[in-house]
Amino acid sequence: MKRHTAKAISMPIISTHLIEGRSARLSSLCLAATLLLFCANSLASSTPATEAPAPVGAAVSPPGVDPAALKQFVHDYWQQRFKQHAERVNWRDYQWQIEITVPEAIGKLPPCQQPYQAEDSQSKLPIGRQPLRVRCPDSPGWMVTTRSQISVLMPVLVTRTALSPEHYLQASDLAVTQTLLTAHQDDVLIDPAQAIGRQPLRPLRAGQPVRNKMLAAALLVRKGDNVRLTMNDGTMSISMEGTALQNGQRGEIISVKNGTSGKIISASVTGPGQLLIQTESVVEDPDK
Repeated sequence: MKRHTAKAISMPIISTHLIEGRSARLSSLCLAATLLLFCANSLASSTPATEAPAPVGAAVSPPGVDPAALKQFVHDYWQQRFKQHAERVNWRDYQWQIEITVPEAIGKLPPCQQPYQAEDSQSKLPIGRQPLRVRCPDSPGWMVTTRSQISVLMPVLVTRTALSPEHYLQASDLAVTQTLLTAHQDDVLIDPAQAIGRQPLRPLRAGQPVRNKMLAAALLVRKGDNVRLTMNDGTMSISMEGTALQNGQRGEIISVKNGTSGKIISASVTGPGQLLIQTESVVEDPDK
């Protein structure tokens, strides 16, 4: 009988440390892959979707009114208004500034296809707070009210000391200084020559800006001045010398002593030292 001898089967021995190392690396790779997938999903969700272009022919909602363009219109309007006033009263060397506020709701209004139109209160001097209604003449159109703060700094005439109405202004009474104008100073003077020889209509305080309305009209003839008298009869003109017996403004009729005959007559003031004889009849001496 054959004997079967059992053979021992040799099995490879796997190191425990090797198994543990491979398991650790596998776990790390899985973790890394999971993190990469999570980051990719986060980026995809945070990136805004690109809007598809509007189909050809589709209606596109128009943008609102451009605030910068509206402010520029208001700026140009007020600047031109002040420039026109400055030219009428011969102002110069002024510094003009403006701050403009427009309603926030203009962003919801349709853009105006026609030039803007302005409506204001037509104040004499556009200084200080100034509202301006801006109208869009489209059909349908719209209207908004803007607010502006306008300031003007310029050299103006001021009094050096307090002055009474009986006083005739002299160069020593006046100075020119930089002044921030107010809305009521639409006729402020800028040159001493505009005030010298004139009388205040009311008391003036020291440092007060001098306005044209504060002063009586300039005297073109003073009592005691040597003047030239002219008489016209329609066909000829005769001139002679005389002496003013009264002060006179343009257009005033005063008494004058004829230098040739010595008679006292009436004459109308037409210019500095110039008078037009109104009548040849003798009048009374105003000092008697």
